[in-house]
Amino acid sequence: MMAVEQIERATEEDLPVIGDMFSECKEYLESRGILQWDEKYPNREYFENAMQGEELFVLKKGEDTFGVMVLDEWQASEWENADWTGTNGKPLILHSFCVDPSAQGGGYGSKMLQFAEEFAKGHGYGALRLDTYSGNEGAVRFYEKRGYKITGKVMMNGKPEGHELYVCFEKLF
Repeated sequence: MMAVEQIERATEEDLPVIGDMFSECKEYLESRGILQWDEKYPNREYFENAMQGEELFVLKKGEDTFGVMVLDEWQASEWENADWTGTNGKPLILHSFCVDPSAQGGGYGSKMLQFAEEFAKGHGYGALRLDTYSGNEGAVRFYEKRGYKITGKVMMNGKPEGHELYVCFEKLF
């Protein structure tokens, strides 16, 4: 029987795999000149805290993990400069969204984003919000194709020089 993908809350056992996946994603992005993650973020402590708060989700197929994301209510202070829409209900925020580089193009990102949207709707949130590095054109197109509205571009503090401009997106429910 073929293993089916499922998205579930991450456990302690998932943390080493998540750490490895982010290292590979970071190298993959850096090889393409995209510096959006560093050793400070996201790191093991960040993922442990998200896991303990039941905000860390993994996409698995059988024993293998192909994707990870954090869903919570935290918004970066820099986001105050974006032109967000007023929502009925609080917005849910998507962070640290990553698909294993070896599995990219396999539809996992779309499945995870759909899960995040359904999770948000099912828990009474008015919107799903996120940001992505402006130089990551593949990611920008990914969200635009899925009906996300650009609400502005913000300069993110603490990012490498020349890599601070982020695009903010939202989808209302």
